[in-house]
Amino acid sequence: MRNLMMPILCALFLFLSGMLIINWQLWHMATLSYTQTAAASTQKIDNILAEAVSAANTAKHVAAQGCTRDGQLELGTEAALKPHLRAVMIQQQGQIICTSLPGNGVLIVRPQTLPNETLMLLPGNRLVNGIPVLIFQMPIADGRVIVSVSDAHLRDVIASATNSADMALVVGERMLARTGDVRDWKAASWAGALTASAHFPFSVVWQPPAFFSLTRLLQQGWSLILLILALSVTVGFLIRRYKGKSSSFEDDLRKAILHGEIVPYYQPIVNGDTGGLYGVEVLARWKHPKSGFIPPDVFIPIAERSGLIIPLTKGLMAKVVNQLKPLLPKLPDGFHIGVNISARHINAPSFIGDCRVFGKGFQGKEVKLVLEVTEREPLIDNPHLVENLNTLHNAGFVIALDDFGTGYSGLSCLNALAIDYIKIDKSFVNRVSEEKDSTILLDCVIDLAKKLSLRIVAEGVETREQLEYLNRNEITLLQGYYFGKPVSYIDFIKVILSKPRETMSL
Repeated sequence: MRNLMMPILCALFLFLSGMLIINWQLWHMATLSYTQTAAASTQKIDNILAEAVSAANTAKHVAAQGCTRDGQLELGTEAALKPHLRAVMIQQQGQIICTSLPGNGVLIVRPQTLPNETLMLLPGNRLVNGIPVLIFQMPIADGRVIVSVSDAHLRDVIASATNSADMALVVGERMLARTGDVRDWKAASWAGALTASAHFPFSVVWQPPAFFSLTRLLQQGWSLILLILALSVTVGFLIRRYKGKSSSFEDDLRKAILHGEIVPYYQPIVNGDTGGLYGVEVLARWKHPKSGFIPPDVFIPIAERSGLIIPLTKGLMAKVVNQLKPLLPKLPDGFHIGVNISARHINAPSFIGDCRVFGKGFQGKEVKLVLEVTEREPLIDNPHLVENLNTLHNAGFVIALDDFGTGYSGLSCLNALAIDYIKIDKSFVNRVSEEKDSTILLDCVIDLAKKLSLRIVAEGVETREQLEYLNRNEITLLQGYYFGKPVSYIDFIKVILSKPRETMSL
């Protein structure tokens, strides 16, 4: 369940993030569309009012000549040819003297009481036929020209703008909605955006789109949603597959430690001159019930990263005690048993106790228990770690620095730790050949160890040439395939019986 949770959360996060981005993009596009629609509607109403201005100018000319029969005809023609207008009226000295309607008809109830404003929205109760209008007024000598604009045309502009945007025309404190009713702008409590005309005193108010709309998301973004869904599932599957491999391998390793599948193998450490057996290095091997032996360079790094290296090492120590204790009478005095210890284990609270339990298993025999400290992790950064190693050294354990020169610590460890000997990494030994300068690095390491009075074990000895070079340099403790590969407990018994035993002091 734990391994499944992370891929699900990652896929869900990616899907929700994609949905948020798609929703934001659609909302942004809708807002831009609404803004453009409102601007276009404002322009259309500007054009309608431009007709009203033209008609008002004609009426102004008629008023200047007196409201004659020809003047009234001219007003009627003007109103008829401009399709958005209803009527044109001329008011002078408080009286309507001329209109575009037959018989100087008047649609507005008490037009004389209208305030002197350029634009006004009149509700239906101010009109004879009960239909609201937009009034445009132009002042003239002793009066004004009143041009009424059909509400139907205005509502057509507002309603046809978009089926999604809720728009209205606002003039002063009144508004004309798409439903056709004129109401108080403030009382309507309309919370929208205003697009004002640059030429006339009116605005188009419109309701911005909601940030999240499931309908909009499904109608306009369904293809992108499917793409994001497929991408999220794919990413979740890949993470599950990757984590599943890593986690399942870690789980398998945990079970292997619990079930005792990690077994010790023993690689002999011998005297290069005589071939006598001085000790062994204990190496962990994983004997998987289905996959067979799994290489240590595969599972040891995972054990170190996950902290499983601690129970792995403790289990290995217990097996070594159980296997070698019956063989103690056949082991030479001073025989040393080397166990690899990681920095994480050294720094653990149980480390000193684990080692002491390991040491008690060999009481009654003069063996040397060697803690081979690997340099794969920094060793001297933690004073507690150094203190633990030095405490065990004082208690009789032998401290060896494994893979010397290839890890983090290098020469600094020789100062801080009580080192008994160093193990020269096989990468240095493998350089030994007939070439002139092939041993320069190895010569430096050997010279340094001798000056510091450190014993040396050379690892990775595989050829006669390497053996002869090490013997010439008085390196007596050797380890490598030339003398024997790591072997199981049963095969190690054969090694003990076949090799001469020598007493060694460290």
